[in-house]
Amino acid sequence: MRFIPAAAVVFAASLATACGGPLEEEAPGAEVVDESLASQEQGVDESCVGSSVVLAQPDGASVAAVFPHCSYADAAAASNDGTYDQPSCAHRFVTEVTGLAGNYAQPFVEVIPASSNVTESACKGLAIAGAAFGYANGYWYSLGSVSTTGTWYPAGPFFPAFCGLRVNIGSGGSGYSKMRVTGLGAALGVFKARVRTGVRIGNGPC
Repeated sequence: MRFIPAAAVVFAASLATACGGPLEEEAPGAEVVDESLASQEQGVDESCVGSSVVLAQPDGASVAAVFPHCSYADAAAASNDGTYDQPSCAHRFVTEVTGLAGNYAQPFVEVIPASSNVTESACKGLAIAGAAFGYANGYWYSLGSVSTTGTWYPAGPFFPAFCGLRVNIGSGGSGYSKMRVTGLGAALGVFKARVRTGVRIGNGPC
């Protein structure tokens, strides 16, 4: 598959929520040049739209979207552990969500900590990275990427302190038949953690 010529990107303009231009199906891989997993750039994620990407555990999953009635739902998958890695998509867990049929979907990446008792320092030491891509008319379009850390929320009058480890990628998109969402979680930026990647779908309360 090839890039769309610059003069033919009219279709991309109709995908109002897309953040980037079309990507070729077989994008070249990127070498990891830094010891810190969290320091890898989006080029690594862009290699994750090729047909050689494995969409099965431990490296990925394929999920069919099931739209809820009068609510929201996640169409997502979680890695079994932190061993996800493959030549076509280094250090990323990839979830492909099919059956979107052009409906709006909000991609996200979420780190699953080894313990439910996450301290403030451990929370801020968890790296979260990912990217999302929408597929339409034979081309992949970038929907954005994210690279951040866990967010610590101090206790309030009605809730205890907690660590926020779920991050939206871009502002979502519509007009796509499927989406791929990549994710990486790393403690101290080096030791890979379990992740959950996918999309939020649904129209909310009726």
